[in-house]
Amino acid sequence: MIERKPSLMKKDEALAKDVLESIFQLMIDIDSDIDADWLRPKEGFAGEDEEEDNVNFGKTAVDRLIAGVGDVHMLPLIATLVQNTIANETDWRYKHAGIMAFSQVGEYVDEVDKIRPMMPIIFQHLQHENPKIRYAALHCVGQLADDMPGDFQKTFHAEAMPAMIAGLDD
Repeated sequence: MIERKPSLMKKDEALAKDVLESIFQLMIDIDSDIDADWLRPKEGFAGEDEEEDNVNFGKTAVDRLIAGVGDVHMLPLIATLVQNTIANETDWRYKHAGIMAFSQVGEYVDEVDKIRPMMPIIFQHLQHENPKIRYAALHCVGQLADDMPGDFQKTFHAEAMPAMIAGLDD
């Protein structure tokens, strides 16, 4: 419905916030325990995990919202929600959801300076004690680098490369 009538979301910021919060709630609705199989996957493992379906659906929904409604309306709302979820220190799933959602914005950002304030936070989480948060941060850096080739690498290579190399042993 939102893709067919994006004007509904553009006119009603409260509706846009409610939709985003619902998406984040779905992304957070994963098991709080980290399975040993996830930590040590078999060689060539392609991850067909049901809980990842919630996260993947949420990332797709965020992507489609930005594409349908527009970055001018959605990026500020997403940025606020991501910052709020990343600030949650009691449940790792909030940080995970926020970082995974943030990984979707690079395709819609035309200037690397628009993501600059968030990058120290993402880089900081590359060393987080929780492996799923480290994974989300690595995924985010990789996705942003892929979506913003050249600009991202020129701007963030000094922080990104050492962290990515350190992540190879994780």
